[in-house]
Amino acid sequence: MAHVNDERLGKLDIYARPFIPQSLRMVNKAPANIISSEPAPWVDFTRYVQTFAGSDFLTPDTALYRKDHLDATPDQLFTPSYGVEQGSLLLTPQNYHDYFQGALKQEGAALQQECDDHALFRVPLVRNGNMDPRPAMFTLHVPGLREQSLRIEVGDIVQLRQLHFNLRGEVMYGSRITDKDGKPVMAPRHADNQYNSVVWGIDRLKECLALRVDSLAPRSMMFNVQFTVQAERLRATYTAVKNTQHTLSATSSDNWMRSMLFPEPSDGYYQKTLNKAFTDFDLHDQLLNYEQSKAVNTVLNETYGPVPFIISGPPGTGKTKTIVELALQLIGRQETPHLLICAPSDPAADTLVQRLSKHLKLSDLRLINAPSRSFPEVPNTVLPYCCVDDGLFSLPSFKELMRCKAVVTTCRDVQMLVRARLSNRDLCELEGKLHSAIHPNTSPAKARLHWTGVLIDEAAQATEPEAILPLSFVATPLAPGVDESQWPLFVMAGDQHQLGPRTASKASSMQTSLFERLLKRPFYCDHPLARSKQSGGVMRPLTQDMLPILRPAFANLIRNYRSHPAILATPSSLFYNDTLEPEATETDSLLSWPQWKGRGWPVLFARNILPDEIEQDGGGWYNIGEAKLACQYAQSFLLHGLLQPSDICIMSPFRAQVRVLRKVAREAPFSMPGVNIGPLEAFQGLESKLVIICTTRTRDRFLDQDVAKGLGVIHEPKRFNVALTRAMSGLIVLGNPDVLVKDENWRAFLAFCLRNGLCDGVVPPLDELEVGKGGLVSRLEKQLLHQEVMDENDLRALPNGGRTLGVPDGDEHQLWESGIAVEKFIRESEDVGR
Repeated sequence: MAHVNDERLGKLDIYARPFIPQSLRMVNKAPANIISSEPAPWVDFTRYVQTFAGSDFLTPDTALYRKDHLDATPDQLFTPSYGVEQGSLLLTPQNYHDYFQGALKQEGAALQQECDDHALFRVPLVRNGNMDPRPAMFTLHVPGLREQSLRIEVGDIVQLRQLHFNLRGEVMYGSRITDKDGKPVMAPRHADNQYNSVVWGIDRLKECLALRVDSLAPRSMMFNVQFTVQAERLRATYTAVKNTQHTLSATSSDNWMRSMLFPEPSDGYYQKTLNKAFTDFDLHDQLLNYEQSKAVNTVLNETYGPVPFIISGPPGTGKTKTIVELALQLIGRQETPHLLICAPSDPAADTLVQRLSKHLKLSDLRLINAPSRSFPEVPNTVLPYCCVDDGLFSLPSFKELMRCKAVVTTCRDVQMLVRARLSNRDLCELEGKLHSAIHPNTSPAKARLHWTGVLIDEAAQATEPEAILPLSFVATPLAPGVDESQWPLFVMAGDQHQLGPRTASKASSMQTSLFERLLKRPFYCDHPLARSKQSGGVMRPLTQDMLPILRPAFANLIRNYRSHPAILATPSSLFYNDTLEPEATETDSLLSWPQWKGRGWPVLFARNILPDEIEQDGGGWYNIGEAKLACQYAQSFLLHGLLQPSDICIMSPFRAQVRVLRKVAREAPFSMPGVNIGPLEAFQGLESKLVIICTTRTRDRFLDQDVAKGLGVIHEPKRFNVALTRAMSGLIVLGNPDVLVKDENWRAFLAFCLRNGLCDGVVPPLDELEVGKGGLVSRLEKQLLHQEVMDENDLRALPNGGRTLGVPDGDEHQLWESGIAVEKFIRESEDVGR
């Protein structure tokens, strides 16, 4: 069905799987002999550990390396120990394991369902031939690899069932195999085989997998393909959860892990005097602003207590810049610094290495990649900091790693270091046993931790089980114990109002990051200086009459260096208590475009009521009319010479619409191959001078199913926020206001556009929009209106014209700017303890 036009089908599951003939499905269910293929090359962790610890000095980690765990499926591995419904539990230190064990089981089941949804039927397998000298290598085309809709890695098993056909071209399986007269015949042996091929390579750009298929009988090269979930993907997080529960259950009073995961007011430090107004260190990055440098200074002085320090960074406020500066300062100050620096994704980890490499020697910095990572995905500037052994990513030698001052990896790939037995607990055990072996009659000294801290950037994008992997890696030993003065630092930077963890299940326990959960704890959210406690858009200063007070173990970044104020106005009001300060320069470069409406601010809502459609058999929503309109706007900027194609981003929350957009943009009459087009998720953390948002859905049919699947930008506040905050100098939104108005956040955006004449097309009346959040006029909107009044006064005062919005000209504008500067100076001078 290419288009659903019968409203009586309101209960139809539009995301149902495409119809597959029963004969093809039965092939997968028929009994078969399993033929395995050679695994992809991997790190030999046992051998690695023996290079520095022999075989006598580390207790075997049976929880991680038990044979039944290595062979288990996710469903077998994560069976809860007793029947507690995870959703009914309130997370506490006592039930940590049961809470997340149930959540991980749900995630494993959802991952398997995801694999089942991507199963392929009757597709060709191509022999690589002369293109690949490796034996038994084949190529399989997999739609969706480019957008990473299918989670698959090097080393994964892909099940292949070879198809056989009778003379009529019908699929044969098991007892259905017949001769030309239709009589059953003995099934040949190859018809009963299931080939467990192994992924040896991934080309996401071409959407192809390189599969090793041993002992394949090439009688037919048409196959059914089933993808599988490897237990390894969840095993590391399960083990971390299990070990964390053991730690939380310990009776020791100096429980570092408890204070990191469940901080209480008693864990914090009180301050009785205001802080110094100036920092006492030299910045590596001289462009750090007041809030960023204050965050670094607070962590360096460790004046807030043994609890996580949280850097709350809205879009474009420099979270990564702050984390990098903090890492460099810690390395310069600590006597023997060894930092673990993590991010949830490979690209984010690459960015950290690129920035740190400008200040650190090659011997002081390493990036740990799993062997499953593809070489083409790693930037050339990062490769020198990676360890490559026999053509695959591996671990540096023990001596190299111990010398490193900063080790960067993803939260998930910390398991590489865990399996190599390099955690603080393993190293302390090794040191103690070596000392006892060498000096049997002397008591060993108290343990001294190797890893002195863990920093996690973009922490709101990691699930809590993923975040505790690095946390448990640097955790203190339970015995003989470590002085509190030596406890590792734990710092997270992120934004809980942008897209959170990418999970297969919709369980809130998996979709709520540790970053977000901690910020909801009273220790943070009830603090008088928390962002949620601010009003009027001005961060409340700390004054003498507020003392004594718990020193805040958090920093609120407020200066946005990305976007024009008109672009920031709505997100700042809806998600950040109106606290964002626009600091970006050169955001007025697109103001001369003639199609801006009303006040001429670089924001435009363009009404589109052309029908949305559903791909055949529930493949996804698309809107051809919207795609053409988006390309027309993009082409207009190019024709006016205002932008290069690479400066333009067109996004949609639906992958089907992304495919349509790419097709329309690449072909005549547009021919814009250089324009960035992709799904909304792909642009988190990125920015473009012009962003065109295709909301795609123009009818309210099946919106409830969109919400249930976590799709679209309606009733999805985090997606809404990410979409609006990617733009630097221009933002265009295409959509049907009659549908978008059902969402209170979109209603607020539409009200902003209508109040200021920024709409192209008919929208609902303003009195209908200004309900709830729609009636809020943000501080930035008021400032823009005030600036416009100043501009009009200048226009009347100057005989030969005035100036354009955003161009600093005229005495009144200078006075206005001076007033803002004075306000900031007074606030920063008084807010010395903020």
